[in-house]
Amino acid sequence: YLPRLKHAQRSCKSQTHKNSVRRALRKGRAAMPQETQEELPHRARVVPFSWANVGIGNVLLLPVRLTIWILVWVYALVATLAYSYLRSIPGADALYRAATKASSYILLRSAGFRVRITGSALADDLARTTRNRHAVVSNHVAVYDPWTLMCAVGPVAFVARQGLFGVPVVGRVLTAMGAVGVDRRATASPGGGGARREINERLSGDSEVRWPLLIFPEGATTTGRGIAAFRSGAFAPRAPVLPVVISYTCQSGFDLSYTDNQSTASAVLWHFLRSLLERGKTIDVRVLEPLRPTPLMRTDAATYAGAVRAAMLDAMPGAR
Repeated sequence: YLPRLKHAQRSCKSQTHKNSVRRALRKGRAAMPQETQEELPHRARVVPFSWANVGIGNVLLLPVRLTIWILVWVYALVATLAYSYLRSIPGADALYRAATKASSYILLRSAGFRVRITGSALADDLARTTRNRHAVVSNHVAVYDPWTLMCAVGPVAFVARQGLFGVPVVGRVLTAMGAVGVDRRATASPGGGGARREINERLSGDSEVRWPLLIFPEGATTTGRGIAAFRSGAFAPRAPVLPVVISYTCQSGFDLSYTDNQSTASAVLWHFLRSLLERGKTIDVRVLEPLRPTPLMRTDAATYAGAVRAAMLDAMPGAR
């Protein structure tokens, strides 16, 4: 009888201990900050809309801002088309570069952003030494990123679908900007088919290059509070890299990134309009020291990509 009694007592204590552990775990989960999930690279911070964060001035300015956006787009299109015909004239590159930086700044300011740029001189120095045969590598946060980058470093070349080069006007604009055409149907091959092959030819070839190539190696947008793992294909040519870190802040805490808050067309439209209405918005652009591959990085593109990512993370306090 006594052994049975002792066994029952031990079982009761064990069950009591398990119950207390479960309660502690539940309390621990409840006490965890809500930002734990929201701070993930692809999880936007949710901040309810409030008229107090907008103000009557921003509401009245909304039509003006939309009008300026349209005018800047038209100006950029006309300027790029004109440059495509006149780029052989001496001084055309410098004039187009200045116009691109100015129009990008006006577009961002018209949206209510305060733009702060550090290290832009590094982009000029690298362009002179590489003759634009380098890559501008940036984290990807929002739809404003291309204009933010052009405001900081000047015109950049994009990777575009090959079929777009045959479209009237669009093809001429892409050619003027030095875009790299990629056949989406191309599959991976021993020679590096598809985008990897085109990027390799652009960064290591002998043809004339007017503008550096812009690459978003994360392959998707994040919140800007961290950097996702880089795809190593863009680093295969082992060309010099100009790392750029972009971060967006808003007075109300509203998340300006285009991540999981853009699930539907209506959500995209509302996010864009709210980004114009919110006040106290700032874009910080940090142009970092250029990086060139070491002998070890030349043997492995993934190592080179990891080194660039580490340098960018060091420039983002609190990032992960």
